[in-house]
Amino acid sequence: MQKTKQHLYAGLALILPLILLIGSRQTAGAQSTPETPSPAASLTLPPPERNAVLPTPAASRTPLPGFEISTPDNILTGTETLTGTQTISATLTLTPTMTLTTTTTPTPTFSPYNYLPLINIQPSLTPTPTMPPSPPETVLYCSAPYASIPDYPTSGVASSIDIGDPRFIQDLNVRVEIGHSWVSDLSVRLTHEQSGRTVTLIDRPGLPANPPGCGNDNIGAILDDEFSLPVENECSSSPAAIAGIFKPNEPLSGFDGDSLAGRWTLSVVDNAETDTGMLKTWCIEARIGAPDPDPNPDPIPGLPPRARIYNTTGQPQALPLDCESRVAVDWAGFFGYHIDELQFFNRLPTSDNPDAGFVGNVYGVWGQIPPYPYGVHAEPVAALLRRYGVPAYAHRPLRWDELKAEIAAGRPVYVWTIGAASSNEIPIYYTSKDGHRSIVAHYEHVVIVVGYTESEVIIMDGGTIKTRGIQQFLGSWSALGNMAILTHP
Repeated sequence: MQKTKQHLYAGLALILPLILLIGSRQTAGAQSTPETPSPAASLTLPPPERNAVLPTPAASRTPLPGFEISTPDNILTGTETLTGTQTISATLTLTPTMTLTTTTTPTPTFSPYNYLPLINIQPSLTPTPTMPPSPPETVLYCSAPYASIPDYPTSGVASSIDIGDPRFIQDLNVRVEIGHSWVSDLSVRLTHEQSGRTVTLIDRPGLPANPPGCGNDNIGAILDDEFSLPVENECSSSPAAIAGIFKPNEPLSGFDGDSLAGRWTLSVVDNAETDTGMLKTWCIEARIGAPDPDPNPDPIPGLPPRARIYNTTGQPQALPLDCESRVAVDWAGFFGYHIDELQFFNRLPTSDNPDAGFVGNVYGVWGQIPPYPYGVHAEPVAALLRRYGVPAYAHRPLRWDELKAEIAAGRPVYVWTIGAASSNEIPIYYTSKDGHRSIVAHYEHVVIVVGYTESEVIIMDGGTIKTRGIQQFLGSWSALGNMAILTHP
C-alpha cells in the first residue's frame, strides 16, 4: 500500500505542472484575468532518496583562475569536471649578495697530490665592496717638521706631537721619513714625556757588526714589532736604504698599557761627520684597547729547514693591472677550483679604497698609488674566492714562520709584494673618500710562494718559478704589511 501511494504521488508531481502550464498558456491567449493557483500547486513532494546529494548549480561557484567547471546535463546523476592549468610564480629575494649552486659541498683536504672535485659555480649577483677590518679605535697623529739634522752634534733635531687622547695604548707603530746621505750615521728615538719612557727605533744600521755600516741614502719606513725583519739589518739601494715595514731596534711594546695622552718627541741624531740630512715627516699610529697579545711570539717548532711544493701551474696575466685576479685563479686551481680570470676580475667590487675593491682602470700604468690605477688588496679577493666556494682568508701581518708552516704543509701562499718580490718601496698612509686608512706602495704586485730554503724563497710569478733571497723577499713583502691569503682564518 505504501509503494502504491508513493507511485501515485510521483505521478501527480509530474502531471500537475504540465496541466498548469497548458492552462496558463490558454489563459494568456484569451487575455483574461489570471486565476488564483489551484491548491494542488502547493502539493508537498516526498523527500529524495536517502543519501542523495544535490550539487550546487555551477553558476554559483567560482573556480580558481585558470580553471573551468564542466556541468553535466543531469545534475542529479552526472559528474562535474574541473579542468585547467594554473601557473604559480613568485619572486625570491636573497639577502646574500651572491647565490652559489653546487651539487656537493666538499670538505677540503689540502695536499699538492690530493685535488678537490671540480665545482662549476656561476655566481649571478654583483658583489658589493667588502670592507676589511678597520678598527675605529686606531688613531694616527703626524707631523711634518722638515727640519735639518745637524751634522755630528749629539743634540740632533727633535720634533714633538701633543696628543690629548687619554685612552690606553694596545699597540704602537711609528712611521719616519728622513732624507740623509749615509743612514748608518743616524740614531732615531721616541720619547713619551708623561711616562718617561724612551725607545730606540733605529741605531746606526749595520754597525757595529758590518762597518762602515749602511752607506745608502734615506729612510722611509714603518717600525712595527710584529714584523720579522730587523731594521738594523736593512740596507737597500732603492728607493731608500730603509724602505718598508720593519722591527724596531727596541720593541715599541714598551709603551703598551700607557695612556696615549701627552707629548711624544722624536729625536734624530747624526753621529758622524760629513753627511747631512732632514727629518721630513713622522707619525704615531696607535691602537687603543685591551692589552695586545705578545708582539714577539715564539717561533713555530718543528719547521723543516726547507720545503718545496711542486705541480703548481700558472699563466701570465691577461690585462695590464689584473695580477691579483690571475694569481687568485692560479692559486685556487692548485686546490682543484677552476675559475675564469676575466670573469673573476669583472666580479671584483670597485672602489677608491684598495681594502674594499679594485682601484682605478685595469688598463692603467703600473706603479701608481690610489686613487690612480692601482689594484686591490687581500680582503676583497679572499671574499670573492669564498663566493666561488674556495676556502680563502686574508691575513696581515702574517709572520714568516707562519708562511713557512703553510709551505711545509703543502699549501702555497698568495702574497702581496713590490714587483715580483724584487724590490722595496716606502709604505704610504692613504685615506680614501670613505675615511678608511690603508697602507699602499708603488709597484704593488702579487705572487705565490711555493717553497723556501735556508737562504732563499721560491715564488711563482705569472707561471714562472723564480727565487729570491730571504732578506730581499721579506723586505719587499713588508711594504704592504705582510699581506697574504691562506686557506684558513
